[in-house]
Amino acid sequence: MNSKANKILIVGGGLAGSTLALELWSRGVDFTLIDNQFPHSSSRVAAGLLNPIVPKGVRKTWQCDTLFPALFNYYEQWEQLLQNKFIYRFPFLNIHANDSETREWQNRSQDPALFHWLEPDTPQCSPHIPRESATWVNHCGRLDVPEFLQACQAFFTQNNQYKTAPFSHDACQQLAQGWRYEKEIYSAIVFCEGIGILQNPWFNDLFFDPTGGDILKVHIPNLGEDPCIIKQKQWIVPTAEPNIYLLGSNFHKNNLSHVPEPVDAEFLMARARHITKQTVTLIEHRRAVRPTVQQRRPYLGKHPNVKGLHVYNGLGAKGSSLCSWLSPMLANFLTRDIPLHPEVDIARFTY
Repeated sequence: MNSKANKILIVGGGLAGSTLALELWSRGVDFTLIDNQFPHSSSRVAAGLLNPIVPKGVRKTWQCDTLFPALFNYYEQWEQLLQNKFIYRFPFLNIHANDSETREWQNRSQDPALFHWLEPDTPQCSPHIPRESATWVNHCGRLDVPEFLQACQAFFTQNNQYKTAPFSHDACQQLAQGWRYEKEIYSAIVFCEGIGILQNPWFNDLFFDPTGGDILKVHIPNLGEDPCIIKQKQWIVPTAEPNIYLLGSNFHKNNLSHVPEPVDAEFLMARARHITKQTVTLIEHRRAVRPTVQQRRPYLGKHPNVKGLHVYNGLGAKGSSLCSWLSPMLANFLTRDIPLHPEVDIARFTY
């Protein structure tokens, strides 16, 4: 293999760090992944929703035509490697909230660019789900992010490439040809720290807008033997367990608290009862903070002044789909100097 990388240290075992590790592994690159197992990280508290359509304006998500044709195959290849199941395809029923929303979705469904992605609703489709007007979104599903991360951890631990420990930025020592951390020498360090980036002395000048959000695990009966994702402002996402769903979402701007508030659970459960007309029983309530970024474009790339330091952050709510494109891109950048997409490369900013 033609690779300039010797050994890479990946800091953070969330979606970004784990998919990057898989990409480096597939290229034969030596690395160590270190993770502090923070239970409230945005990756560990994630629904893993895979949805190609942005409801506001009814438009394709950024890079939709690049991401979604290969998205499920991407994770299925890792299912084979990791001997685990974590990617699921589900129909997606977007229930219109009012007449104005109905007109907007119907009008947008006539756009030839969206023919492949949107389908009109029919009474025969999931008749047990109450609605007056809705649109089906194609090519949707869910990545079981906690199961995926656990499978990655088990695989890399078995290969002696995973360390469970806190990371200390102060313990990084720059050398002439790389970096020393805990007696190991690395040619590069990639920081995939999520909200922990706020404490990073090299990359905390990048703009971040911390946004908290709640996810509930709930029991909802009578939604059919072939479950689908349901959305009417809030979303209801099936899991592998019968009648068990993930419920979200809400937003808390500039709030770093990881403590869930009962009032937020009550709001989301009331919405789920309104949407499904079923009893909704709370099983678990979790909250995490995402490092939301400028223009909703992730941050990838090398530090402009300090050699050997890189960042991979700001994936947001679309992280489960974006990683399938960005992690191979970053791996190629690290190993072969293939340029990053200009919209994600932090070279677009002036520090």
